[in-house]
Amino acid sequence: MKLLLVLILLLPLPACGESLTESIAQVVDGLDVAALESVLQQEDPLAATGGFSATVAAIARGELTLSFDQVMSLVSNQFFAAAKASLWRLTRLMAPTLLWSLLRRLTGKDSDAGKTVCYLIVCVFLTQDLTEHTALCTASMEKISSGMQGLFPLLLTLMAAVGGSAGSTLMQPAVVAAAGSMTAFIRHVTLPLATMTAVITMLCHLGEGIRLTRLADLFHQAATWTLGLCFTAFIGVLATRGVTAAAVDGVTIRTAKYAMDNLIPVVGGLFADTVDTLVGSSMLVQSALGVTGLILIVAWAMAPLCQTLAAALLYKLAAALMQPVADGWLARCIHDFSRVLMLLFIIQLCTAAMFLLLIAQLIAVSGMTMMLR
Repeated sequence: MKLLLVLILLLPLPACGESLTESIAQVVDGLDVAALESVLQQEDPLAATGGFSATVAAIARGELTLSFDQVMSLVSNQFFAAAKASLWRLTRLMAPTLLWSLLRRLTGKDSDAGKTVCYLIVCVFLTQDLTEHTALCTASMEKISSGMQGLFPLLLTLMAAVGGSAGSTLMQPAVVAAAGSMTAFIRHVTLPLATMTAVITMLCHLGEGIRLTRLADLFHQAATWTLGLCFTAFIGVLATRGVTAAAVDGVTIRTAKYAMDNLIPVVGGLFADTVDTLVGSSMLVQSALGVTGLILIVAWAMAPLCQTLAAALLYKLAAALMQPVADGWLARCIHDFSRVLMLLFIIQLCTAAMFLLLIAQLIAVSGMTMMLR
C-alpha cells in the first residue's frame, strides 16, 4: 500500500533524461588533462581540431573520422617533404668524392694524402648527420614517453569507470614499470650501441690495415638483439596482464550486476540499466581517448621517422651513384653507414609501436570487460 502511494505521488513529476552527447561531454569535462596539456603546449598536433578535449569529444560523438586514404596521403607527403629537404646530404657527400676522382684522373696519380683528406671530409659530414639523427631519435622517444605519462592515467581512470577496477590495478604498476624500463634501456643501451656501430664503421674504412668489420657487425647485432628483447618482454607483460585483468573484471561485474538486479526490489533492474548507460558513455570516451592518443603518437613520431628513413635511403642512393666513379672503399663506407641510420629508424619505430600497442591493449581490455558483462 505504501509503495503504491509513493508511485502515485511520483507520477506527476517529469522524468529528466540525459542524452548521449551530454553524457559524453560530462565525462570529457571530468578528465584531468593538465599533465597532457603541458606536453601539448610545446607542439600540439590537434590544434587544427580544437585541442585535445575537443578532439576526444568529436571522436566520441562520431563527428571526426580518418580514412585510410587520408592517412596514407599524409604519410607520403611527410616522407617526400623530408626526402626533398635532405637532398643536400646527397650533394654534400658526392661533391668531395667526385672532385677527388676528377683530380686523380686529370693528374693520373693516386695520392694517399688526397685520398685520406677526401675520406676525412666525408667522415665529418657523416659525424654531423649521426649527431643530428641521434638527437632526433632521443627527442622523439622523450616526447612520446612524456605524452604517455599524461595519457596513461586518463586511460586507466576510464578503464576503472567502465568496470575495470581490477584491470587498472593490475596493469598500472606492471605496465608503467615495463614502459619506463624499456624506454630507458633503449635510450641508454641500444642507442649507444648504434652510435658505436657508426663510429667503428667509419674507422673500418680509414685504412686498409684497420680491420674492424667484425666488431662493427657485433655492435650492430647487439643493438638489434637488445631492441628485440625489449619489445618481446613488453609484449609479454601486456598480454599476460591484459588477459588476467579482463577475466577478473568480467566475473566481478557480472556478479555485481546480478546482485543489483535480483536483490534490490522493484528498482534493481532500473539501476542496472542506468549503470549500463553510464558505462557505455565512459566506454565511448575511452575509445575516443585511445584513438586520440594513437593520433598523437603517430604525429609525434612521423616527422623524425620520415627524416631518418629519407636520409638512410639517400645514403644508399649516394653509395650506388658513387660506386662507378669513386673508390670502392668510400662507397662501402657510405653504404654501411646507411645501415646505422636504418637502425636508428627501427629504434624510433619500435618505441612508437610499443606505446601504440599499449593504448590498443588498454582499449581491448576494456572491450573484453564489456563483453564479459
